[in-house]
Amino acid sequence: MDELQEKGKVFLQDMQLNMSVLQEKWNQAKEILTHIHLQEKAHGLSEGQLVCRELSPGQFKGPVQYAAWKEMKSILSPGLSLITLDPTTAHPNLVLSTDLTSVRHSDTKQLLPITPERFESSIAVLGAEGFSTGKHYWEVEVEKKTKWTLGVVKGSINRKKRRPLSPAEGYWVIMLRNGHELKVLDVPTKGLLLQAGITKVGVYLDYEGGQVSFYEAHAMSHIYTFRDTFTETLYPYFCPGLNEAGENSHPLQVFSTKT
Repeated sequence: MDELQEKGKVFLQDMQLNMSVLQEKWNQAKEILTHIHLQEKAHGLSEGQLVCRELSPGQFKGPVQYAAWKEMKSILSPGLSLITLDPTTAHPNLVLSTDLTSVRHSDTKQLLPITPERFESSIAVLGAEGFSTGKHYWEVEVEKKTKWTLGVVKGSINRKKRRPLSPAEGYWVIMLRNGHELKVLDVPTKGLLLQAGITKVGVYLDYEGGQVSFYEAHAMSHIYTFRDTFTETLYPYFCPGLNEAGENSHPLQVFSTKT
């Protein structure tokens, strides 16, 4: 009984500590909301609408809940549901893991059925699930890779011929080349200054909000946001890039969660 009582005391102390941390986070959130409402009233804006030309929507109109989760995961420890890759769309030179969560390029071309779904020009594969509503977030590990292309695409993109990877063609993607050249394939194409090596990229899709945003996933620092109107099903897009004699042989590893 003494041993059980002692364990009970330790357990209760842990719970009280966790509750204190959660309460502090909640108080911080309330302070932020109060500040936002005061700013709205001061500028004569309707509730829930905060406008500032100097602030990028991808920095503040994005996966705030995931940033909070990252700070609190040591307490809450939620699991991640996985976006799986669709092998019927994979280019014949791509090798997918058995659990369909990672993809790498191989110099050996596989003998696979040529179907309308399969990429034949781009070295790419799509996520198995498409999105036509809601908000979705997933992360892709890109550590030790010298090139990759990530984002979302329309289900109707041409998978047999090379087309410009632009929003007009149904692509909302960013790419890395030469290990340090980060590019946004918007119109016109934008080159971004890569302050440090990105090891994991977060991709956030708000379908009704018309937003595709990219983040450095560890710190949730904003990289770029596309704004558009979506009218058909969108799919996660993964291109690990060519193997390049082993210099870019590491796979893209996909992690995800969804709201």
